[in-house]
Order: sequence, then structure tokens, then C-alpha cells
Amino acid sequence: MPVFLELGEDMLIYVLSFLEPPDILRFSQSCRFLNDLCSLRIVWTNVCTSHVMSKGYPFPSAPLESLSVKDLKRHAIRACSLGRRWLSGISEPRRTYYISGTSGTSVSDARFLPGRDGKLLMSISKSVWSALSIWNITVGGEKLCEWSPRGAIFTGFAVNSAERSEATIAVSLQLDETHIIKMLQLKCDSSTGRHSFGEIYSFESGMIPITLDGDLLALADVVSKAAIWNWRTGRYALLEHAIDNHSSLQSNDCMQIVFAHESVLVVRARAIHLYAFPTLEPPRTGEDQPRAHQPIAHHSFGWVDGESVAICPFIYNSSSSKNAWLPLSILVRGESDDPWASDIHNLELYTLEPNPSYSKEPESGTESSSTASPYLFPPQLTNRVPCLRGSLRCKQVVLGRFGTAVWIQPRDRFIGGLLADIAVNLVPSSNAHESLVLTAFPGSLNPGTGAKAGKQTTAVVVGRKIYENEFNTSWTSFDYDEVGGRIVLGSSFGRVTVLYI
Repeated sequence: MPVFLELGEDMLIYVLSFLEPPDILRFSQSCRFLNDLCSLRIVWTNVCTSHVMSKGYPFPSAPLESLSVKDLKRHAIRACSLGRRWLSGISEPRRTYYISGTSGTSVSDARFLPGRDGKLLMSISKSVWSALSIWNITVGGEKLCEWSPRGAIFTGFAVNSAERSEATIAVSLQLDETHIIKMLQLKCDSSTGRHSFGEIYSFESGMIPITLDGDLLALADVVSKAAIWNWRTGRYALLEHAIDNHSSLQSNDCMQIVFAHESVLVVRARAIHLYAFPTLEPPRTGEDQPRAHQPIAHHSFGWVDGESVAICPFIYNSSSSKNAWLPLSILVRGESDDPWASDIHNLELYTLEPNPSYSKEPESGTESSSTASPYLFPPQLTNRVPCLRGSLRCKQVVLGRFGTAVWIQPRDRFIGGLLADIAVNLVPSSNAHESLVLTAFPGSLNPGTGAKAGKQTTAVVVGRKIYENEFNTSWTSFDYDEVGGRIVLGSSFGRVTVLYI
């Protein structure tokens, strides 16, 4: 060791760049000099670049320079551990605990709040009227605050993906025969440490919030209309697709709105519609509303129970590296509670490839950028995941940026053998309870399955059951923090379960 310490600081930093986080931590414990050296920003920047991001391990999308040394170290250690667990196969949670402060009251939704060192969890429950609660999940599930306007029934919400934004949550609610959307800020008193909600904006609207990203709020109704609104400036744009007479009276719930490359993808239960990203216009008085923008492309997967869209740079796909933007991956869960259908059906992963001929500034005489699509329609099927059909309260699916996915599977309705020409060993083992299932699609966290980029195939990917619902209550919602390696489950009885994978 003394000879090693005689090397210059630059050389020592270079040597440390070859070591993974556990080795660097051991080095830092050997003496004060190495402890100080291993605390330098450049050491952990090198670790994140060489041993985490280059391998496609789950890591925040924020620029490295925006993270503190403490956060770089924390994220690097967790990413390496989580990446290795995915590669070796996750069979059960590392840790499980419960929040029982809402027992007896149905939890309709539970979400992790971005940032804040991963400490905060939001839940929405209902007894006589709705209540929004914030919990500290690092100290045994302590309730920090609650927001519950008397007589209000919540109809929708969106958590801000930008952790430093002033607006934390957008909530829509029915109150005194009026439908209102409120922008809420979660505040913490620095002197007392107490948390509280403050209302920073409120307006009437028949739509519900779907996506909140910084100052942009995307809203939608249950038929055909959506809106993009900058809550800080008041500028907005309307989006609307045509409906036929047969569908005019049927609900078409909006599941997700994605801000994609120079476009907006509106994901509904019966179709997806892509719009050119609109110019937001200032608010107008009276009935003089701006013209609604029409979709430039659309596709239907039929009637589906769940869809999740993500930009997944580490999934193997057929995109060429010369594309200036990444494809969109779409995980689709078809209608799963048909009692007359086969017990086995598939979750399907589709890809919307970038359109190489798309240009925002088209040449004279070519197609206008307002009608050209940045993505090639229809989506291409790339992977299937055999799963079970059955009745569920929570039918959502979540696809993460690093190509992992989580969903709830109903209890088994079959005993054994072959169904639909799919071997039973491709489906997680039988059980009498609904269960939590996860998988990693071919890519950085599942390199041994499916085709590499450039080889167009449809691969079968196997899901893995990691947790069973042994209580006599249905799961009503879940949220998946891919980077944090965490899943939260809400139940109809009020129990909130947090799993660390």
C-alpha cells in the first residue's frame, strides 16, 4: 500500500476508474488519504460513466453535473447492485414493509414522488370523500401531511416528473357540482420540518390531468379531446381526433400522454394518436377558442386494458444509430377478463421506429412538417410475454426506460398442460392468489434473450413472479420506480406495500 500511495493523485484517480463501487468503498476505508481521494467528484463521475451508464444499468436521466457527489455515489452503488440482480434473475424482493395508516380505507392510487432522496410516497384514499396523503417511507411510514377538501371526490391526478418544479401534483376533483383542477405544491417548513400542501393555481375543466412535466400539463377527456397547457404562462393548445357514430357514446379513457420527438402521443384504451407538437397560444376570452389540432398518425391495438409507452435506449431494436432520436416502445395488455377466452394471452411490446425521412423544415414541394410523422406507423411487434387472463382491479402495466416491466397477474384458472400452443413453463407457476410479475426485455438487463439490434424478430420473453397477494383484498394500484428498484402496491383494504427489488 505505501508504494501505491506514492503514485500521483492523477494516477490514483486513473487506477480507481477501473474499480467498481464496492472496491472503491473498501479502498476508502483503508486510510484518511484514500478516503478523501475516493470522495472526489471525478472518481464517482468516472464510476457512473464507465461502470453504470455504459452498461445500461438503471440510473437517473439527469445530467451528471446536476447531481451532488453524495447523489452520484448513492446512485452508482445502487445501480451496480440493481443491474447485477437483474442480470442474475430477480426471484423475490430484498425487503418488504407495510404502511398501515390507511387500514380500512380503500387506497385508489399510490405513487413515489420524484426526488427528495426517494423518501416520499403519495397515496389517494376515499372514505366519505377523497384524501391525498404524503408519507415518509424511510421512517416506518410516517404520515407527513394530508390534503382533503371537504366533500371533494378526486377524479384524476398527475405527479410532476420534474422534481424541482414548483408544482408537485395536479389534481382534478368534483366539488359542489363543479369539476376543478388544482395545482398543488408540497412545501416543507425549514424550521419545523413540517410538510403541507399549498394551492398555486385552480381552474374549471371537464378534463382530467394525465401528464405533468415541469410547467406543461397534459389533460384529456374520456372520448376524443386532449389539451397541452402551460400552467405558468396560461398558453395552451387543443388536440382532438375524429370519432365515428358507433364510438361516440363509448368511453375511451386516456391512459398516458407522452411528449415525444417534436410530437405528442395520446394513448387511449382503443387507439393511439400522434400529433405534431402544437404551438401554445395565449388564453382567449369568450367562446373564441383556438382550432383543435388533428392527429398526423394513429393506430389501434383493439380494446386494451393497459398500455405503457417509454423511450427505452437500452432495448434491442432495429433502429439505426444514425437516427437523431430514439424509437418509442409500447407495452400493450389486451382485454384480459373475457370469461370465454383462453386462460393464456400475451403482453406485447411494439416499437414505433423513427421516420428517417422526417424533417421539421421540409424542402419546397415536400410534405409539410405539420402532417409528416416523426415515427413510422404502424408500430412493429418485437416481443411477447405469455401471461394469464382473469379478473383484476388493477390492470395497468408499466414499462421502464431501461426495458424492464411490471404488472399484476390474476390468479390461475388452469391446472396444467398446453394452452394456445404455448408451453405452461413459459408462464409463472400456478398459484391461488394474484401476483406481481416483472420481466426485462432483450437489452442491457437481459442480454441473452431475443435478437440484437438490426435483426428484426419477435421474441418470447418470460415473466417472473416475485410476490403474491396473500391477503383477501385486491390490489387497486401500483407504481414502479425502475431506477430506485422499488414497487408500491395499494389495496382495497387500505394496506400499502412497498417492495425493494
